[in-house]
Amino acid sequence: MHAMEASTAGAPDPAFIPPPGTVFAEVAVHTTQPARKPFTYAVPEGMAVAPGMAVFVPFGPRIVQGVVLRLAERSEVEAVRPISAVMDPEPLLDAARAELALWMADEYLAPLWECVACLLPAGFGQKPVTMVSPVEVPPLLPVYPRDRAILAYLAEHGRVTLDELRAAVGQVSMTTLKRLQEAGHLTVTQGLARPAGRPKFERRVALAVMPEEARAAGEAMLEERPRSVEGRLLVRLGERGDIPLGEARELGAGPGHLERLTERGLVRVYARRVERDPAAAVRGGHRELPELSAEQRAAAEAAWRERVTLIHGVTGAGKTEVYLELAGRALRAGLGVMVLVPEISLTPQAIRRFGERFGDELAVFHSRLSTGELYDQWFRVHRGDARLVLGSRSAVFAPVQRPGLIVLDEEHEWSYKQADPVPRYHAREVALKLGELTGARVVLGSATPDVVTYHRAETGQIARVELRERVIPLAGGGTARGELPDVEVVDMREELRAGNRSMFSRALRREVRRALAAGEQVILFVNRRGSARFVLCRDCGYLPLCPSCEVAMSLDQEHSIHVSLRCHHCGRTRRLEERCPRCDGLRYRPFGVGTQRVEAEARVVFAGARVARWDSDTARGRDAHERMVAELEAGRVDIVVGTQLLAKGLDLPNLTVVGVVDADVGLSLPDFRAAERTFQLLSQVAGRAGRRDRPGWVGIQTYEPEAPSIVAAAAHDYRDFYKQEIAHRRRAGYPPFSRLVRLVYRHPNLEAGLEEAGRVANELRVLRDAEGRAEPDILGPTRPFIPRVRGEHRWQILLRGRRPASLVGRVRLGERWQVDVDPASLL
Repeated sequence: MHAMEASTAGAPDPAFIPPPGTVFAEVAVHTTQPARKPFTYAVPEGMAVAPGMAVFVPFGPRIVQGVVLRLAERSEVEAVRPISAVMDPEPLLDAARAELALWMADEYLAPLWECVACLLPAGFGQKPVTMVSPVEVPPLLPVYPRDRAILAYLAEHGRVTLDELRAAVGQVSMTTLKRLQEAGHLTVTQGLARPAGRPKFERRVALAVMPEEARAAGEAMLEERPRSVEGRLLVRLGERGDIPLGEARELGAGPGHLERLTERGLVRVYARRVERDPAAAVRGGHRELPELSAEQRAAAEAAWRERVTLIHGVTGAGKTEVYLELAGRALRAGLGVMVLVPEISLTPQAIRRFGERFGDELAVFHSRLSTGELYDQWFRVHRGDARLVLGSRSAVFAPVQRPGLIVLDEEHEWSYKQADPVPRYHAREVALKLGELTGARVVLGSATPDVVTYHRAETGQIARVELRERVIPLAGGGTARGELPDVEVVDMREELRAGNRSMFSRALRREVRRALAAGEQVILFVNRRGSARFVLCRDCGYLPLCPSCEVAMSLDQEHSIHVSLRCHHCGRTRRLEERCPRCDGLRYRPFGVGTQRVEAEARVVFAGARVARWDSDTARGRDAHERMVAELEAGRVDIVVGTQLLAKGLDLPNLTVVGVVDADVGLSLPDFRAAERTFQLLSQVAGRAGRRDRPGWVGIQTYEPEAPSIVAAAAHDYRDFYKQEIAHRRRAGYPPFSRLVRLVYRHPNLEAGLEEAGRVANELRVLRDAEGRAEPDILGPTRPFIPRVRGEHRWQILLRGRRPASLVGRVRLGERWQVDVDPASLL
């Protein structure tokens, strides 16, 4: 890593009492100190500073990066320090985004800089670094071996960061460096790390004369020396005028050749900025929308009138067409648009749909893009060159100018909630706040809305429109009414009684074979990656657990030569024993099914079918999702076996059969959202079937056919599920009737972890009782469902009440604590 010295290198200015008339700036400071509030600095006279600007400010003995969030005429602090310098006169944040960052820090109890960083260009942050440099002629060498190792490394590598030096020679204290500096052996300075995100430039070679003159000069050189590199280069440039430096090198041109041609005034070498554009392949379409149905038109009109709207539509109801219509209206009105999808796997189809419709207006944001691509996309949107942003949850922070519409498709998805790192925000709540700050309309779409969102609609907090009919687009531009797929719940207990011990029921095998014979496609859905849920000894009950995480390890037949067990939390693997390690029994076998095992079984049972697997193990490559979608759309896959990636928004015209291999996974998890997640997952994956003119069939295989979430999903009845679930939430006091804050403490020592967790829980109870408050409830500390991760024991405290975060914010927590406001999971 290289470093950049701040332009204000030297001793930072001391604090002073500013004279009357001084303007003050509230600055989010890039420091390791997890501050949730901005720091106040004085704006020096004559320095032009505005909210949103990036600045250099003194912080302790260092000069660090910061972003101005507000200006004020008064300061609550008497003695302040001045801003050192302005990084760029162009503000990076507008007033609404600055307020959004402050709101996020308060709402999610997160460090303010981390909230600001979400809104900045990728790789913009520059961490303070300590630089260590050798002197040219060191005095007498020191006697300590560690000192000699430090100087030897510096003599070989020159100026390095302290982190790099420590990685090379071991622990190096600042005391040691100070002693060596005082002895004249080295120098220590403070600087800022080079930003990871920056423009990309391509070196090129261009003609400096007319093409005819270049060709003539080149042909003359070749006539004199047929293998002349300079001659070949001039002839090529005479034809093209301007080529990349790499192409010139392919012709044999080296620095000497280019220097001679430059001195003769024939060519010039220059650098041109290259725009990294992940959506370039879909630009230029401007395809018109199909004619909307009457129900779709009514939904678009209603959503355009309201500030926040829930579009509750059955799967296949054409919600995307409504989004496209609303986006077109916003763009025609000169407003910006943000469209969020919950999974990267959905972006290939969404990029194509929006790219074909809006062409160059589109920019893309998601985590599979490189830092450089995200950097270029950010500035393209910030300049106003692209007014429509599409991406996953982080796209809510894109710098769209004059935002007029924010869409969250599949708003119920848990992947909109950030788990790690901080800030642990929910993109839906951030979008609602951004809409409030900017006046943008917010549209939330889902066939299975989050219970909290639907309750907001039921109580009049937001508007709601219904799309009750499936829509089939016709070739001529119109639409026809579609039918929801038939759903058959298969009781696997009856299958066992009938002697069928296969993972596929008789009904599922029948329908898959029918679909294959008709040239149609099939999804086999498994809510578990790997080969099996776990391995179990039928004799003594031994279950292999990960020693670091204490959760069951899954069978993995893909990532090693031998059959192995893998922990999907920390990645630890071990070879699978032939006999039970506890009792030496032979009945030590896999139990349950995973994607690998279902894929293998499908290849045997449906011989001749083209089977592919799509889960997080197979989708690790940069373009893995795009390749799989392309294969499915081209009809080169007959059966796709997959996990939750298949349940979210996939639209395949030829897909008619969906088999849920094991619907019971997740039903009994100790999480109050377990029933909701099961209902949503089953409803969404069932909705992939029969989305065009061919009828669909869905088979749900279960050992609990009477479970309310399974019954409601099979009946396509969200209202019935909601009525049961909201009654349960009301009785138990769970959201939407309360809010939750989850505190998790990690420590390698079990007793030390319990002691610290108990201390914090007691402090919270004392604070609550001292104020005479009846709530929040403070539950714990307890061991969570996953008690250990990567060798560290976990203790959990759960707060439940109307505003539990206000209490947590008053307790000082160490770095081993994780604070999650409105957690997506309690496991």
